[in-house]
Amino acid sequence: VRPARILFWQGLAIVGWVGWGFVGSSPLALAMTGVIAAVYLAGAYELMQCRRATASLSLALTDLDAQPPASVDNWLECVHQPLRQAVRQRIDGERVPLPGPALAPYLAGLLVMLGMLGTFLGMVLTFQGAVFALEASSSLESIGAALAAPIRGLGLSFGTSVAGVASSAMLGLMLAMCRRERLAAVRALDVAVGTVLRP
Repeated sequence: VRPARILFWQGLAIVGWVGWGFVGSSPLALAMTGVIAAVYLAGAYELMQCRRATASLSLALTDLDAQPPASVDNWLECVHQPLRQAVRQRIDGERVPLPGPALAPYLAGLLVMLGMLGTFLGMVLTFQGAVFALEASSSLESIGAALAAPIRGLGLSFGTSVAGVASSAMLGLMLAMCRRERLAAVRALDVAVGTVLRP
């Protein structure tokens, strides 16, 4: 559990750090960073629910070693509700997969796209500001001073890509860990089906 929590807090810290840099300087980039944080939290919440269901199955399988169940139905009460039907089907001999995270894989890709979208929007606004500065200024010194703010905005706009890519990487790692835990639980379930649950 600890590595997944570390990854979650690292991703959230990066997004928060990027968002803090936009406070008072770029409302659009701050808003995009807020959307990235919301998507990241939604994906992490789904993975947390998935890992909780996997943990209930693993714990129920561990209890089988101590005492075989009186009936399969009683044992299934210890398994998390979303997994019961699939586990019952595997006990009955059907090779059905256990339900896994549905949104998290999509959200991991969406985070990158949101980061790029924020960067592109920032670049559009920066170029608009640069054009306005060039048209409104006549001397070289005034042009340089007028371009300073748009260029700073361009540098800040790339922060949304940093937030999107970093949060996507952390969510992807958490997804891989969730799938690995689920695969180990399924293997243990198949062993228990042939030895204890349905000898």
